[in-house]
Amino acid sequence: MSREGELAAQGTRRETWFERNAWTVFTAISLVAVVFGLGDIFMGGSTFATGEGVLFNRLTGTTWDALQGADAGAANLIDYQVRASGAYISLFGFLSLAICVTALRRGERWAWYAMWVWPLGVALIVAVLWSATQGPGNGIPVPIISGSITIVVSVVTLALSARRYVRRRILAGDR
Repeated sequence: MSREGELAAQGTRRETWFERNAWTVFTAISLVAVVFGLGDIFMGGSTFATGEGVLFNRLTGTTWDALQGADAGAANLIDYQVRASGAYISLFGFLSLAICVTALRRGERWAWYAMWVWPLGVALIVAVLWSATQGPGNGIPVPIISGSITIVVSVVTLALSARRYVRRRILAGDR
């Protein structure tokens, strides 16, 4: 009898790659969040002079350099907000990372449910950003692209790993 046949006869089966490795996918997402957050902490508002120029232009109708020259106080406030947001993004990434390498890796159901914060939270951020950037301007802001990718990767990973975290526990009567 084949290995698959033996597992079927025992009422068990081999876990899929996603069931075994969902924690690694979310570990990677968490690490990316930490890196992006640290980048915002260290770069501050100057991030709008480079990669986030499209976002800044769509939100303000001007460039980062022009704002700094026209209203240094407003530029300082934006710089602070970017750095503070970076701290929150990094903190969220570190907390998610802790859940990934412990409870999610062990297959604990609550940790799988906690990972739903990624697609739901990022979808909320993308929706708010999308509605705020509907004015004139060229290009799609980078956070909308990266956020959409994060949503797809996390939902696919959660869906394809659900059997490990939900079904087995339900069948065992674990509530």
